[in-house]
Amino acid sequence: MVPAPRRRAARALACALAVGAGLVGCAADQQAIVKKNLMADKLAAQRIAGVAEHYRVGCPDVLEVAVAGRPEFGGHYIVEPDGRINLGRYGRIRIQDRVLAEIDGQLAAAVGVHPPQVRVRVVEYRSQQLVLIGQVVGWQRTVPYQGQETVLDLLQRAGGITPGAAPRDVYVVRSHLGEGRPEVFHVDLDAIVLRKDDATNVRLMPSDHVYVGETRQARIEKCIPPWLRPVYQKLWDMLPVDQQPREHEHVLSRWIAGLRGGDAADAKKE
Repeated sequence: MVPAPRRRAARALACALAVGAGLVGCAADQQAIVKKNLMADKLAAQRIAGVAEHYRVGCPDVLEVAVAGRPEFGGHYIVEPDGRINLGRYGRIRIQDRVLAEIDGQLAAAVGVHPPQVRVRVVEYRSQQLVLIGQVVGWQRTVPYQGQETVLDLLQRAGGITPGAAPRDVYVVRSHLGEGRPEVFHVDLDAIVLRKDDATNVRLMPSDHVYVGETRQARIEKCIPPWLRPVYQKLWDMLPVDQQPREHEHVLSRWIAGLRGGDAADAKKE
């Protein structure tokens, strides 16, 4: 026969797990909503309007060129190391660091047509990169820079964030070679996705690093055997939100926060 104290302890644990199963952890639920809405966002077309037109071409981007009534120009052209594309008998046209409208005019002048007859678009973005770090689908990697899209647009293009991502622990780190400390921008995905507040939805520049932090819960869960994780999840969800460990405890998060703190201190000195 099981001793009475053990029976009471077992009943208490069973009750706790039953209550936990009926609760949804506010933090986890919020993260799931952000993740779902991030990929379902319908305003992307408005935000990226004009982004491609302002992209500055470089080597080794690949362009598609079409000239009305001149089928010999149909095809793809690689921007070569000297910043030019080869138009055969019409010469090598330098287009490095120019936007599409400027290239249209250059090519029109080179082949003797009016600019509206020329259409140029980038089909492969190869010259500039962005770096994704942390809890993004596909993990850390570089992705092609396609113009000044926002952080939200980049995360959508990259496939979204992982279930363990911390939506309020997102940063853009922008280096300035030869100018000392990099700039750090905090991005609040909660506000952007749920409240449609784009105040922190930074527009990206070439070589920006975008960091998506990981929740404390997700980091701890990695250390727990798979068979025990459902119990851990229920117990975690039972914690009041104000008693759950703070999310901004990752080493990289602290480093980025330190950079921002340094910027604030410098600003006060000035």
